[in-house]
Amino acid sequence: MLWPQVKNMSYFCEMQNQPPFLHPLDTQGTELPTAFTYPFRYAPHPLCEAAAAIVKEKLKELQCNEAKMFGVLVVEGGFLAAYSGQLAGSYAHPWFVPPIVDYLNPESHFQKEQAEIDKLNGRIAQLECHPELSMLRTRLNDLSEQRDEAVEKAKIQYERGKKVRDEQRRRLAGSEDEALLVEARLIAESQQQKADVKRARQLNNKAIEETKALIALRENNIGQLRQERKIRSEALQEWLFNQFVFLNAKGEQRSLVDIFDDFAGSSHSMIPSGAGECCAPKLLNAAYALGLKPIAMAEFWWGSSPRGLFRRQGEFYPACNRKCRPILSFMLQGLNVAPDPARHYEQIGADVEVLWEDAWMAVIVKPTGWLSVPGKTLQPNVKEEAMQRWPDASGPIILHRLDQDTSGLMILAKTQMSYSWLQKMFEKREIRKRYVALLDGSSQSIKKSGLIRLPLSPDYDDLPRQKVDYEHGLEAVTKYEVIEVGRHLAPRNNLSPSEGHEYTRISFYPLTGRTHQLRVHAASPEGLDLPIVGDRLYGNLADRLYLHAEALDFIHPATGEQLHFESEPPF
Repeated sequence: MLWPQVKNMSYFCEMQNQPPFLHPLDTQGTELPTAFTYPFRYAPHPLCEAAAAIVKEKLKELQCNEAKMFGVLVVEGGFLAAYSGQLAGSYAHPWFVPPIVDYLNPESHFQKEQAEIDKLNGRIAQLECHPELSMLRTRLNDLSEQRDEAVEKAKIQYERGKKVRDEQRRRLAGSEDEALLVEARLIAESQQQKADVKRARQLNNKAIEETKALIALRENNIGQLRQERKIRSEALQEWLFNQFVFLNAKGEQRSLVDIFDDFAGSSHSMIPSGAGECCAPKLLNAAYALGLKPIAMAEFWWGSSPRGLFRRQGEFYPACNRKCRPILSFMLQGLNVAPDPARHYEQIGADVEVLWEDAWMAVIVKPTGWLSVPGKTLQPNVKEEAMQRWPDASGPIILHRLDQDTSGLMILAKTQMSYSWLQKMFEKREIRKRYVALLDGSSQSIKKSGLIRLPLSPDYDDLPRQKVDYEHGLEAVTKYEVIEVGRHLAPRNNLSPSEGHEYTRISFYPLTGRTHQLRVHAASPEGLDLPIVGDRLYGNLADRLYLHAEALDFIHPATGEQLHFESEPPF
């Protein structure tokens, strides 16, 4: 047993022979997996599906409609279940594994310190809303307005007087004696009006400065309380991060701070809110703490989908990247973890085909698996291939991109001039593109043709995924036409359609070029609500992503010739 080494595992210390969150599971007749689930992409093992079915029945029994992720971990002797974050604002659900840190416990340091911070918040709010401070601010505003009005009035009087004096001087310009007599009066009048402006600027000054000092004294007290709140809040957050301690299969343990500090490109100052409270870390930590051997894991969504994301009740989803990848990278050490099932996408089975070229540009067919530009790995990419084929090419070469998983037509620029020409054509939407895709299912609600307008922005909690975002998203518009619907459209290789399952072949005409635009517009409940077959980000795995850039139409920027290219989809 490992739990004596683990902080905040009081639940476990109270357990008898079998904790209430270890549930029986019939494994007879089911072949066990040879390796543990790769949590960021997977097809759920039948044992996980069976365990998840039990959890779903439990949620119905509890009448749980709370929208969140739930997870199951099959271990030797049964399975464990977990929920992300809190359930109904509490951790007191012994049917599920306990939290790694129970900071909701009223006796915990977190709650006691949070209570003190809440008191500070109350004092700050009380001082900010105090009638005396409000009265002083009103008085300062009134005094300042009185002074400003007096100054403005005095300035107007001075400007009017100056115009009259200038006019009198012009009239008397030919009469020197009379001008001398009048000039003394005009100078005195000017000096008097200047003095009026000066006096106006000094109006209420003493009262204003006294009021400002009283306000500053009270605001300084508020500022000191805010600074104290900031210091205590940051210290409490740091304390909490250090309480999250995780185990791995080697029996090692590390804090959340250490894990993020060691993870490539991360630092504990960037630890996202909720890290360590997702299903997967909770499940693995509970299993390790009890000395149970993990066999397979899966997570599913329950409840309505958050707006802009792609969640269907009861369906399985991978662990998130931003919060879970650093943690699970440590926790999975010592387990025999299955390879990423999407790695076959990166196995290059075809070469880039040059469909057409001249001195200015080329049109190529990119196979699935190729990157458009160099990435972080040594994966083949179109740009380096183009530089090898045309070593004299100048400029950026790559005008537009296709996702790694997407195949089809791309235009490459061989010169800087042609790059500039074509780039302007892309910006003006003078280059027309057509894609063909196979959607995973069919729907009576999809019209024969239509227009999808869903603004997109990055899902920073789970990059590289994108999300529908009406507040901050960029405009994304796609025209579509349904080609046909039927079971006979089922793709080759990995897919065997279930009874009655249909697929939809569709043409897409993107009018904008946002990242993952077609994939999100297809998968989103606000779009077509049918993911593209093989979409490893927004749907389910297959032997490839069934999306192909099929046609291009544009006018040659140098010759004026109308060009049309087509590439038959490989599905």
